[in-house]
Amino acid sequence: MKVRRFAFKAFKNFVKFKCGKPSPLFVSYNVTGRCNLRCVYCDWWRTERLELPTDKALFVIDNVCSLGVAFFDFSGGEPLLRKDLVVLAKRAALHGCLVSMNTNATLLNQEKASKIADIFDVVVVSMDGPAECHDKIRGVAGTFQRAVEAIKTLKKYGVRIGVNSVISPYNIDVFPRFVEEMRSVVDFMQVQPIHPYPPPLENRLPTIKVATIQEHLLTLKREEPNFLAVPADFIRGLKPFFEGKLPKICDAGRLYVAIDPAGNLLACGARGDLALGNLLEFSAEEILLGKTEEAKNGWVKVALCGGCWLECTVGVSMAARSLKEAFQMAGLFRGVWTTVA
Repeated sequence: MKVRRFAFKAFKNFVKFKCGKPSPLFVSYNVTGRCNLRCVYCDWWRTERLELPTDKALFVIDNVCSLGVAFFDFSGGEPLLRKDLVVLAKRAALHGCLVSMNTNATLLNQEKASKIADIFDVVVVSMDGPAECHDKIRGVAGTFQRAVEAIKTLKKYGVRIGVNSVISPYNIDVFPRFVEEMRSVVDFMQVQPIHPYPPPLENRLPTIKVATIQEHLLTLKREEPNFLAVPADFIRGLKPFFEGKLPKICDAGRLYVAIDPAGNLLACGARGDLALGNLLEFSAEEILLGKTEEAKNGWVKVALCGGCWLECTVGVSMAARSLKEAFQMAGLFRGVWTTVA
């Protein structure tokens, strides 16, 4: 039953999207700005952010889900730091959404894993390299091993597990080897380059090394299209990304939206300053239709944005434009169908 509801909603999302109406397929809710790690390329843990209490967070979820969202993702900061995470996820599931989570997985003990398995269809773990590399990036020793143990525990409960990795100067030399190691550990993998775009000098990578990784990933995509859960054209964009020569591919506010910890509806999750309005004050539909002054100003910023190259934005846009890619990316849920139908 859940699969049929999801498929119907996703189809409606695509039809409305093609007709130019606001009906996002995907929403990412950053439920907290808190994090227990200190990743070198992330500034969330450096800044205090307002965080909604449970009742208001549930209101925000209801508000966005009134648009008919098909995929609902919980992220942060580290979402597992919220004691009410399962409560929030259940509310999204009640709206017929497929529910996922992005986590560093270091807080997933046996008790939490069983509760997570009961409600989350997919869990994506942030991992960027082998143990020494990963721990150095995360800023805390032992995080790699804790993440691997959490993955093994969740898989025992039947949760579909993926890894999301950021290609950066910190892991460029070990990344191909890491990808091969993950093939036997998780069900699928997502990759994306370190942001922002265009990359500042400290983030630029040698062209030959990027080309090597790009070819490695394209070969893997041909061999196992469902394992690498990003479109082939997204992978081909890695080299021009680091060269600063990307086209702008953007469906912010139409195909995907994000919510920040304070309940602001963002045109996308790539930029926290692209707030269109607060979901405690206005309906999601009013905001996306630009009926408030803040929304109008926000849409101007969206138009002026130079773009990004994230799997949750550009990757989704590419899949929406290619039926083949859409089916391949849907493969990351292929293990879910038999358990929730």
